[in-house]
Amino acid sequence: MKSLITALAFSAALICAAPSFAQSVRPFDLAQLSPEVRTAVEQARDAQRRALMAAARANGGGAGLIRFEGTAGDDYAGECSPCGGAATQRSGYGVLSWDDGEFYAGAHGPGGDGGAKHGYGVYVFANEGIYEGQFNADDFEGYGVFWNVDGTVRYQGRLVDGQPAQ
Repeated sequence: MKSLITALAFSAALICAAPSFAQSVRPFDLAQLSPEVRTAVEQARDAQRRALMAAARANGGGAGLIRFEGTAGDDYAGECSPCGGAATQRSGYGVLSWDDGEFYAGAHGPGGDGGAKHGYGVYVFANEGIYEGQFNADDFEGYGVFWNVDGTVRYQGRLVDGQPAQ
């Protein structure tokens, strides 16, 4: 019970952090982004907030929520549909993390092995770089920005199949 209370308190603190868990210490400046990318980043940060709330709710259980440890060093806490059994899919908002420290907080949709990153979200890499933007079937797809750890932009714009659009 104590670990559940600690996890919920930690999750609540993260949700209240401004503007993004990934950048709660020093928010990256959106003024340097194009209008399309800025809009995508704002949507991604909102999806991240929703994912953190869903993960906190999943700690307490409930309909439409799940918390599981995968077989490839991955963990998930958040919304699902369907929930339970071998057909369980990440669907809705949640947090997906890996043993190496990488994590994704955002929207999930059906597909892949138990669901896919789909919609808006924030992906934090093990090297501490960050991507904020759109995803499609587990790929970086749509508008987004790759940040260096110091807050400088590595790339901003539209992505197709995980690569800068031509």
